[in-house]
Amino acid sequence: MIEQPLAFLGAALALNLTPGPDQAYILGRTLTQGRAVGLCSVWGVCSGAMLHVLAAALGFSLIIRTSQLAYNILLFVGAGYMLFLGISALLSREVFKPDSKANKASRIKAYFQGVLVDILNPKVALFFLAFVPQFISPSDPNHFLTFFTLGSIVVGIAIVWESCLVIFSHRLLSGFISRPGPARALNTAMGLMFIGLAVKLLFF
Repeated sequence: MIEQPLAFLGAALALNLTPGPDQAYILGRTLTQGRAVGLCSVWGVCSGAMLHVLAAALGFSLIIRTSQLAYNILLFVGAGYMLFLGISALLSREVFKPDSKANKASRIKAYFQGVLVDILNPKVALFFLAFVPQFISPSDPNHFLTFFTLGSIVVGIAIVWESCLVIFSHRLLSGFISRPGPARALNTAMGLMFIGLAVKLLFF
């Protein structure tokens, strides 16, 4: 049984509207590779989030909360992956590609990178473990189903909001970033952003 459903929806909406690493990754991909790649990044990040929801609902994520070793391993692997993305972006000679030039390989790559960006962040697992149970009755006989439903709602809101970010940012800035100068500057900015996210993941 879901407790305080309106409070849950309000909190889920507010949390999704708060800028975070997922949105930074998605906007970076959109501004450097176009709308199609940006939308694939949304689905990748949210697929990773759904894996966290499933793991938390089944109780597997408790390992991350109770084992400092497991938490640290995932933390360092996630930070290392962010660092890898950052250095790759800094070294990249790739410029902005309109949607018509975004090939299937780019979209698939963006999807799986999005999955890894989310699934390798142990703080996402801890978020679902801390947030969702607040709205589940202790006497709920279907704890797994209720947990999975609430987690899916959080991710569903993220899909809608982040897709809107992709569409509107692409419409507003695609003409500007299609020029070589701004495109190269965006690659540099995205690289530094990923390196900053790796530092944030490790120390904050």
